[in-house]
Amino acid sequence: MHIGRSGRQEKRVITADRTFLKYRTAFILFLVLSLTVVFSNVSYVAAIDDGWMTYEEVKIDSYCVIDGNTGEVILEHNADVRRQNASTTKIMTALTLLNDENYDPDLLLKVSKPAITLRDPRSARIKGLKEGDEIRTLDALGALLIASANDVSRVIAQNYGGAYGAIDPDNLNDPEMSQELFMKKMNILINEMGLENTHFTNPAGFDTPDRSHYTTARDIAYITLEALKNPQIAHIVGLRRYRLPSDENHKDAFWAPMSNSNGLIMYGADMLESQYFVRYTGVKTGTTPQAGKCLVGSGVTQDGRLIICAALGITLPSAYASNQMYARAIPVRALMEEGAKRLGCPVIENRVHLLTPTFPTVPATTSVVPSEPSDAQDPDDSSRPDVNVFPGVIGSESGSTDEPGETGLLAIFKALPVTFQILMAIGLLAVLVLFIWLFVRVAGSGRRRRPRRAVSRDRTYDARRQHHDPRRRQQIQREPYSGEVRRSRPSGQAHRPSQRPARPPRTLSNRPPVRDLDDSRRPRR
Repeated sequence: MHIGRSGRQEKRVITADRTFLKYRTAFILFLVLSLTVVFSNVSYVAAIDDGWMTYEEVKIDSYCVIDGNTGEVILEHNADVRRQNASTTKIMTALTLLNDENYDPDLLLKVSKPAITLRDPRSARIKGLKEGDEIRTLDALGALLIASANDVSRVIAQNYGGAYGAIDPDNLNDPEMSQELFMKKMNILINEMGLENTHFTNPAGFDTPDRSHYTTARDIAYITLEALKNPQIAHIVGLRRYRLPSDENHKDAFWAPMSNSNGLIMYGADMLESQYFVRYTGVKTGTTPQAGKCLVGSGVTQDGRLIICAALGITLPSAYASNQMYARAIPVRALMEEGAKRLGCPVIENRVHLLTPTFPTVPATTSVVPSEPSDAQDPDDSSRPDVNVFPGVIGSESGSTDEPGETGLLAIFKALPVTFQILMAIGLLAVLVLFIWLFVRVAGSGRRRRPRRAVSRDRTYDARRQHHDPRRRQQIQREPYSGEVRRSRPSGQAHRPSQRPARPPRTLSNRPPVRDLDDSRRPRR
């Protein structure tokens, strides 16, 4: 049975409508499923809207919280289990450097090729550092503790080991041997501190296959306590940002900017709404496959107590997985809050809001007309309270920040777990594709030509199909062929046969090919 053009068009419209209904149903089901998953996670919604992570919700493999004033342990969990501790090793590297008899903050350290050769290209480093460069010891200490630069940790160990670079009395010029000598000094100092569960084999904190590089949460907490007694280390670990100064090989003033990866320092006690801590003072982060996420934090309470928390193997909260700096700081904040609470530290009431101005503004009566230049000399820079005492420091005030915060829908989206971000992105993409498809379909249907009236394949003349006048139609029904005008041959013209040659009879040789039933192409008419 042959289907006319209008029939085919009706069939296409019905098929398109069914396809649209399928897509619409799938989209509605996807939207309902996404909303159900999001709003069924009550703990996630509570974490975003209501409060902070509590001590009971913390998931850390091992931690130790101590009172820095007395050395008393406040909280602990698996505190004596030996573990690899990643870049928190650099706290001990800095302590060994400052306890070295040859320590000189202005001593220039030589950069060797083994120092800058790191297996992992993602390893923390000073990217512009090249073989043969020289870096000041104090700048190297800043890069070690703020940027967690693994190449700089090797530069320090190789130059202060005694067999290479700045300190090489025997002209051995062997950076790897010098690094081993520095590690011997470090382990001797660890033994002198009475730490029996700590042994370090490299200054950066890299994992070792034989797990010969290890410490415990308790030991790293006491190492941090000893390091914070040094004012130089205590100052550096509290900085948000730093940059290495320019030199002959690096003309650009910002050739080596760096930022602290410690969320306690970057966000601050006001941003994290601490109930007990006036400010956070440090200290160091660390991450390796074997050690996991690590953070050593410290802070000063309102009554002047120093509390230190060493956390190794942190499980990041899924609600903040997209912001690892913040997610790493939240569990440590919860432990430090619990430690201050158990010590009986006073609660900070009426904490100053972040948007409240804390500096004097311009008086309303000040004239906008510039005054005459004064002959008075500017006060000495050393008398200003905001002058940086550490060369190259940018924003050393603990309450200031140079990084604008994110607000609005973007901040809410980034606070979602990665799974929900992916689901929302897929949902938005599906809505966009559906909208474009509907727009193209609606816009295209207006410009489409009207379908022709279906014409029957029966070409037999029927006068009843040719007129629409009711009277003429009735006449045609009575006399069907009364109005037919037939073409006749003129008189006197002889009959001529058709000029078209007759078709030869079909044989097996000239028979048209049989159409393949699997061929979906339309036959030519």
